[in-house]
Amino acid sequence: SSGINAEYGEECHNWIIEHNKILDRKAKSLERDLRNAMDAQDYDLEQKLLREWLRFIHEKNTMVRKQDQLNSFTKEKDVEERCYTVTRRLRKLQNMRDSAKSDIERREEEELEEEYQDWMKKKQILLRIRDDINATSMEEEAGLQTVLERPKLLEDQSSCRIS
Repeated sequence: SSGINAEYGEECHNWIIEHNKILDRKAKSLERDLRNAMDAQDYDLEQKLLREWLRFIHEKNTMVRKQDQLNSFTKEKDVEERCYTVTRRLRKLQNMRDSAKSDIERREEEELEEEYQDWMKKKQILLRIRDDINATSMEEEAGLQTVLERPKLLEDQSSCRIS
């Protein structure tokens, strides 16, 4: 099962890299077009290109979040696998009668209980990070929609220039 997840994760990672290369090429072209529109003082084209630029920035941010989500997913899977291994060994020790356990097995049981708690804390942290990524994504999406619904992005044509 982890082989399939690893292959899927690698595919996703490669797709993100390729998509980012496409976006980088698009950025150069879009920036050039926007500068030309600004130099030509073509306000309508400038507005159109600014909207496209905002969508582009949103798409770039989305790719960063996708990479973060992929990293988080990979870490979560690692934590889950480690929790499973610790739990399996811990259950084996807990199923033994205390009188049948050696001092080494008792210490191991205590250490495994502590390790299990540490892994569970790490898992909770990773889940909070994933939730934060999702919340940020929704906030950004809502903010972008609000900005794009404005009739004009720039009220004063001279207020914003790319240097």
